[in-house]
Amino acid sequence: MTVPADGVPRLMHFVDARLAKLRMSREEANRRGFPNFSTLAAVRDRDTQNTPRVRTLLRIDRTLGWQPGSAAVVLLGGYPLSITARATKNVRLQEQAATPLTADDIADRLLTQLHEEIERAHDDLRAFDDRINRLYAAHDRLAEELRVDRSLVEEFADHDVAAESVQR
Repeated sequence: MTVPADGVPRLMHFVDARLAKLRMSREEANRRGFPNFSTLAAVRDRDTQNTPRVRTLLRIDRTLGWQPGSAAVVLLGGYPLSITARATKNVRLQEQAATPLTADDIADRLLTQLHEEIERAHDDLRAFDDRINRLYAAHDRLAEELRVDRSLVEEFADHDVAAESVQR
């Protein structure tokens, strides 16, 4: 399945993936404070409001164990960061829960992710270029093997003529 580029459909994609990873049903998520799923569907279908309220996004983050601000980052095309992912970077969990991401933090994360994607694409391009060069080299070797060397053909032809005249 293709991941939507941004907006509520992208958020819903990552929410469903996270719920599956946590093996948590939608009902259990609601019991733990997740906003009603119809709220997200209503926002998606509205013409006037195309993003959930900040309070709703923070409830999503808290319920799914995401770093505060992750749901907003997902809406903008980024990826969520779990609290446990931050914990592995030696950040205390209590500080994370109390410090929501600022607009600058979100912009920095998006820019970092974009830069990483560009680097991956650049690496893919280099690998593709290397493969093309190897294919050209294989082509050149094969062409050299398949080309008829006219001087050898003439030499053998002269040899055959000389051999016939000796036999007569």
